[in-house]
Amino acid sequence: MRKDFINDLSLKLKIVYKLIILDSLGSVSCAEFSSVDKLSLIIIGRNRYKDKDSLTKGFLHELGHSLGLRDESPNSEAALCLPGPPNCAVTREEAENLWGDLIGKGDRVGYFEGCCGNKDYIRPTIASLMNNPEEASDFGPVNERYLRQELMQKSGKGMASKK
Repeated sequence: MRKDFINDLSLKLKIVYKLIILDSLGSVSCAEFSSVDKLSLIIIGRNRYKDKDSLTKGFLHELGHSLGLRDESPNSEAALCLPGPPNCAVTREEAENLWGDLIGKGDRVGYFEGCCGNKDYIRPTIASLMNNPEEASDFGPVNERYLRQELMQKSGKGMASKK
């Protein structure tokens, strides 16, 4: 089926879903950069991960992309992506507008060098599932706020919009 047909059908039926493929023999993991309310594809190559915990974190990283989070890796070998809300800013001013209100409310949020494979862009945390899934234990405050707001809004519960 063509993707535009599936999207049209999803809109008419008010169905939004993420298609997840677990490739037990593969080593490639990826997700279509999307948003909470769009159909997208997530592929998890099981052989890329050494154990169940790393597979879980890899899945959460790819799920984050399918929900609208950008890759926070400063590494230029990483797949390049376009910067933007909620977690990758081109300038310090943009970063301040996106997550400046979380600065000083804990020690995890700041203005750290590199995201989307570009060392000049700015990310909100040193370690999150979006930049270091092997070491991080969560998405980080900026990403979690975004995910919570988007999911609450889509579930009809609605929250006051934050930058």
